[in-house]
Amino acid sequence: MLRTICSIMLWCVLGCPNALASDLPAYVNLLKQARAEYFAGNFPAAENSLIAALRVLEPSDRRERATALGELGDVYANEDELPKAERAYGESLAIYKELADRDQTSRPLQRLGGIYSMERRDDDALRLLKQALKLTKNNPAGTAEVLNAIGVTYYRQGNANKAAKFFNDAFRIVSASGLPFDSGGLLNNLGNVYQERRRYAEAEEFLRRALKLIENEVGPSHPDLTFTLTSLGILYTATGRYTEAENQYQRALKILEQDKSHFDTRIARVLHGLSVTYARAGRKSEAENSLAQAADIARRNLAGHAEMADIVEQYSASLKQQGKSIEAEELRVEARRARVINGLVIAAH
Repeated sequence: MLRTICSIMLWCVLGCPNALASDLPAYVNLLKQARAEYFAGNFPAAENSLIAALRVLEPSDRRERATALGELGDVYANEDELPKAERAYGESLAIYKELADRDQTSRPLQRLGGIYSMERRDDDALRLLKQALKLTKNNPAGTAEVLNAIGVTYYRQGNANKAAKFFNDAFRIVSASGLPFDSGGLLNNLGNVYQERRRYAEAEEFLRRALKLIENEVGPSHPDLTFTLTSLGILYTATGRYTEAENQYQRALKILEQDKSHFDTRIARVLHGLSVTYARAGRKSEAENSLAQAADIARRNLAGHAEMADIVEQYSASLKQQGKSIEAEELRVEARRARVINGLVIAAH
């Protein structure tokens, strides 16, 4: 999904006349370099290039700054640096509003809505996404992108039926328009909805199609693949195909461990999924070991990543079952404290 966000934005910027100032060659070169690194999955390098691009801009280069900030937000979002992504998108949005650029304003609105959804600020997410939807009514690709984001928000709320409606609406627009779009990401989302409904055969078909499309676009070892690989791991575990599930998770780990420092929260989620698979397969010691590794990463990322508390709490329960009550209670309190802090701190824009 995040790859789609960036690709649509880049298409617009490159395709719109006067989007880039011709007297800023250093900025243009750094932006091109950042985009190449982004699409290759080298997010730290893309981040460095975008920060360098922002530094060469003059205060008067407002539109160029908004563009770079939006793309920097995409990088931070891929690195699970949600507060940084929120700030970058917020600054980009403020500039486009100042410029009264209706078309460009919809993009950071949609991205901020996506970040709020990831932070489980569902009401804020839907409010921004509905604003963005009003601004994209003459832009089929933009409309499909926002509909997809709304679907993701409802899916995270546990409303699979409503999510399916928005995903299908997005898919119909993409199919009818023929515009460039991340169809792999959309198919992945539809697969997850069918999985939620326990329609596993249809879910597997969508997820396999999604994986093939994404592989064809970005290659066999891009971080974007790990979302669909994890979804397949969950599906295979739910249907008792534990060896196949393990293979998906191990492939995802191999991809992410190429850059552990920037994908640690993703690694934690994959390890947690792997621990569930091992537990259901009766491989108790491997399940405990994977959960312990996931919890170690999750504890380091509790601030700003509320979902990491789930992993810590499950590890706490595991320790309690092992008779380690004192350590278990310490972890439970730590996770609860993180939930309270994350729930009380609200960023203003």
